[in-house]
Amino acid sequence: MFKIKAKVQRVVDRAIKKAVDKASADSNERLASQHDASQVAMEATAKNAAELAAKMVAARIGNKPATTGANADETYYPSSRARRPIGHVYDEFSRGTNPFSLIQTCGVADITDPIEKIVDLYNRYGIVKIRRLYSEEQSQKLAKLCEDFSGLTTRDFNKVVKGEKKWAKGGAPVLNDDRFWPFAANKGLMNVLHGILGEKCFEFGSAVAVHYSARGLHRDYRPLVEDPKSDYAFTNPKKRIVRVLHYCDAGGGAFGYIPFSHDQEKFAAATKRVGVKHDTAWFDEHRETVRQTRVTRDFFAADNIERHISWAYADPGDVMVTNSAMLHCGEYLTGPRAFFVSSYAEANSDTVKRAAAPIKSGLGVDYHKHMLKSGFKGSQDVLDFVKDVDA
Repeated sequence: MFKIKAKVQRVVDRAIKKAVDKASADSNERLASQHDASQVAMEATAKNAAELAAKMVAARIGNKPATTGANADETYYPSSRARRPIGHVYDEFSRGTNPFSLIQTCGVADITDPIEKIVDLYNRYGIVKIRRLYSEEQSQKLAKLCEDFSGLTTRDFNKVVKGEKKWAKGGAPVLNDDRFWPFAANKGLMNVLHGILGEKCFEFGSAVAVHYSARGLHRDYRPLVEDPKSDYAFTNPKKRIVRVLHYCDAGGGAFGYIPFSHDQEKFAAATKRVGVKHDTAWFDEHRETVRQTRVTRDFFAADNIERHISWAYADPGDVMVTNSAMLHCGEYLTGPRAFFVSSYAEANSDTVKRAAAPIKSGLGVDYHKHMLKSGFKGSQDVLDFVKDVDA
């Protein structure tokens, strides 16, 4: 690769020197009259050299150039990705810039901050990182619980990658193991949730994932948040489901999201500010685009979407408080990771029956009794619903 870059640089240098020498040989009068044309020729020569560099890199790794869509006059090289000028050279492997980086898209707060501040950040962005909700010891304990529940250890990472083991165990952890209850019922978290959802909220669904990352952009609880008639629809949201994500493994984790995609009106205002022309439906194609990329090895379409993804990074003990209607994804997983996620919602006809459905044992009933005692008053509606069904 270094030899290729050096050769390309020599091609560029010779081309520019030749153009300058030729221009210098002309008369001053002719030089003045043809200055603009010479400048264009020099720029064209440099551009051709850059194109040659991209072709040589693509050829080196076995990919052919391709033309796409409305920009059929432009040639894209699948593995070169978005060519971007950095100083006097091109960064052939850059995905390009993220327009959303021009504005703030995520709130950051500490658990010691006033609840009003944290709630305001959530209402403004639909995502807020709360630092130090759990201590280091609590995070380590939760990571161990995730491993116990999934049956996976750090050493199983390679086996999961190879498909020799599954990444997670089915079933909601809080309904099957009471050791998760203190994390779902954390008092500091409850105070934040009361500010966002009101006191009549409850835990709506939990999950554990070890050595797993949901790479494709997606929304949670799609039957609710993508139904135009629902109060939770991202097109005109009146209510929200709050997801709390804790990367408890020692390495922490990264949460990818399309800013303001949980609220169509806010998304339209933000994209207008930063010059993004795509709607949320284009970003929602990411899952299928990634699947196609695995076959075609043409990264352009996937990279064009992924350069718009914003990232929020969390250390163990931090939590991401997000809106389930926001398009989001996980990072490229290169090493062991574990996280615990729990969802919360206002108790109503849409949410209570969905929360009650997985309760198949007395432990599930005991869980909601514990949550009710901890201050989540919406659990009473769940208990009443389960009682009526059993009767």
